[in-house]
Amino acid sequence: MRPNDLPALLALADRVHPDLPEPVDVFADRLQLSPTTCLTLEVDRVLQGYAVAHPWISGPAPALAVELGTLPAGADALHLHDVAVAPEYQGQGLVAAAITQMEDAARALGLHTLTAVAVHGTVTYWQRYGFVSAPWDVPASYGVGEALRRPV
Repeated sequence: MRPNDLPALLALADRVHPDLPEPVDVFADRLQLSPTTCLTLEVDRVLQGYAVAHPWISGPAPALAVELGTLPAGADALHLHDVAVAPEYQGQGLVAAAITQMEDAARALGLHTLTAVAVHGTVTYWQRYGFVSAPWDVPASYGVGEALRRPV
């Protein structure tokens, strides 16, 4: 992902998650902090999805719509901040490819866990990729969500 991808990413985020809006500065923050874990998912050279992640400490996710500024010392997990695919490209392997790339990135960073928050009742979807419920609270900014984790 590059900074010039952010307008297309934000347009897709607004389309896929209209009830969880985040400013472009949040995505720019994650890209600046962890460029190797922010991916575009393209079809015919057009952004049709993305995966934005960053090192974090196993436990509650950071709130949505908040810039981090810095990464925490002692990070032990790669937190999937957001994974989104355009509706017309869902089910075509883009998420599986992104998760594989995130696993590789986590290993390269010496991290052994992926964490995420399932929103919109998608726990079963994430279970297909090996995620299980985690015992952490979910920040109120997510609305209804469930914390998830999986080993890398």
